[in-house]
Formats: sequence, C-alpha cells, structure tokens
Amino acid sequence: MRTSPAGRGAQGPFVVPARLLLLVAGLMSVALGSFNLIHELRSGNVDVIYVAVGGVVALIWLVSLYLAWRGSRLAVFVAGLIAFTEFGVIASGHFVTAPWEIDVYANHEGLPVAAVLIALLPACALTVVGAVVAWSHPTGRLRRLETLPLLVVSVLGGILAVLQTTDNVGRKDFGTATPEDGAFAAAVAIILWLVGVLWLARARRTGAIAIMLGTFILADAFVTLHVLGGTPVSVIASKSGVVWAVIAVGVATLAAASFVAALTFLVAALTRRGPWAWIGRQSGSRLPSAP
Repeated sequence: MRTSPAGRGAQGPFVVPARLLLLVAGLMSVALGSFNLIHELRSGNVDVIYVAVGGVVALIWLVSLYLAWRGSRLAVFVAGLIAFTEFGVIASGHFVTAPWEIDVYANHEGLPVAAVLIALLPACALTVVGAVVAWSHPTGRLRRLETLPLLVVSVLGGILAVLQTTDNVGRKDFGTATPEDGAFAAAVAIILWLVGVLWLARARRTGAIAIMLGTFILADAFVTLHVLGGTPVSVIASKSGVVWAVIAVGVATLAAASFVAALTFLVAALTRRGPWAWIGRQSGSRLPSAP
C-alpha cells in the first residue's frame, strides 16, 4: 500500500521531508546495529544463531527503508517497528545493571562500542519519529527555514554529546550515577534535543520545551561534574586529552545556546497566542454603548 497523492502533497511538520529523516536515521541505525552485532558475537554475549537472525532482520530493515522511500506505508510501519524494537533491545541489554552493561562491554570490546551504543539510541528514536510522520506526510516539509540553523547546531551538539559521553564512560565520570544510567540519561537528552528541534518548525511550544529539557540535562551535567564537582576540565585534558576537554566545553556551550534560543521561541509563541496577548487585544476594544 502506498501513500495517496494527497498525502504526498500535504505540508509536513519538519523542515526536512519525513521520508528523508526516516531513510537517513534508519540507515545509521542499521549500520550502528550491525557494528554492534559483530562485537556482541565476539564478546560472547550472543551466539551464532542470534547473529544470523539479526542479519536477517537487518536485511528486512534495509528493504523496508527502500520501500518506505518509494512510498509504501507497510514498509514505513515495518521500519519504525524494527527501530522501536532495536531501541528496547539495546536499552535493556547495555543501559541497565547487567553482565554486559555499557562500561563492562566497552572494557571488553573497546571504547568505540560505547559510542556506537549511545549513538544507536537517538538514531533509532529518530527513525521511529520519521516513520510516524512519514505515515501521513512522507514528502511534505515546511518552507519556513528560521529553525534550520538551530537544527544544524543540534546535530553538531548531538554528535559531540555522544563523544563526550563515551569519554565519560571510559573514565567512569558520572558523579554518583552509574555509567549505564549516566549514558542513558545523555542519550535521552540528545533525543529530546534533536526531536525538539524537528518539531520546533511546526509546534513552537512543544519543540521549545523538548529542546530546553534536553539541553538542560546536558548543561546541568557539565556544571555539576566539571564546574562544581570534582572533575574540572583540566582533569579531562590530563586524563583523556585536550581534544576531549574541548568537546566537553563545546557540548555545554552549544546546549546553553540552544536552550536560550528555545526559550526565545517559547516566549515568542506564548506572547503571540497566550492569554496576555488576548487580554491586551480585549483592553483595546471599544466598550459597548449604553441603550
């Protein structure tokens, strides 16, 4: 079943077409998931049968992404369902207290697998979001591009946040939180940041609140751990390298800037449509004359 011509021409909620988001995020999810699957086998966490089934699912995922791009609603549903399932499998296997929690897994297979796991969660989440929107608005997009710079900043900030969280996993630097809890919180913050920016183009208040939540989590973690806590930026530079210290500062800077920008959008949306604007309009109206 394919989307109707009316659905193709309808205006979507994002500044990019939903099917493009579904394709890009889906391909990233397949690539990251396949990389992780190889290391799952090497570590002994899964057996050959599990890997074979995972390979078949990855192939189905790729085919569904292609057909979803061509307009098949069934393929859109399958791609979103697999992404949702992958999110749950990864979160329940490595972001909880388990034999192969993320720091143990990274110690055994190398720190890059931690980066892959952290990046895989936002990729799967964006795939699900893309599938939900592509069900009814696969090619439509908003022509208003005022939120596009913020989208670019959020993508860059999300990438840097993945790298920073990976370094924190390597140093086990999450304050009182465990590495799996701290890494999962960072992944959720990245998801809120990215999804919020996407929705900001159409739903100002919802998108702005999501951005503010996500960026606050990241900025607050930086202040708590590296400004007020016992791990200043100089310690990051000495243990991990200057580049990693710059990345940590960069994440906090981009998060703070996005928070301020989102707050600006939120205030503008509230003052334009909120009750105070309505009261102002009513106060300027003429009172009815006496009979």
